[in-house]
Amino acid sequence: MGAIESGRTICGILFGGAVYLGYLSGMNATGVPDVEDEKRKEAIGCVRNLFQGFIDKFGNTDCTTLTGCNWSKKEDVKRYFKEQIYKGTCYPQFEYVLARCLER
Repeated sequence: MGAIESGRTICGILFGGAVYLGYLSGMNATGVPDVEDEKRKEAIGCVRNLFQGFIDKFGNTDCTTLTGCNWSKKEDVKRYFKEQIYKGTCYPQFEYVLARCLER
């Protein structure tokens, strides 16, 4: 559930996209990359671009700010579903992150 029910944290969709891009960059690695490893630099660049594009498009990366819901409050969680807030927030964010990940 949103913000991992913590009240404030990064958008889970964005976090998942960052993990996926990191995974793709290190998919064939046999160990932890060195600081100057090209694949590591590639992963950092991809994630940086994903985050910056997300911020440019949606204005923030914080789930509570993006949805207007504090996930540690039951009334906000109920409102999120009753008012279908996800349709105007999470759906477009998911589409954006997925498109950026598929471009990779």
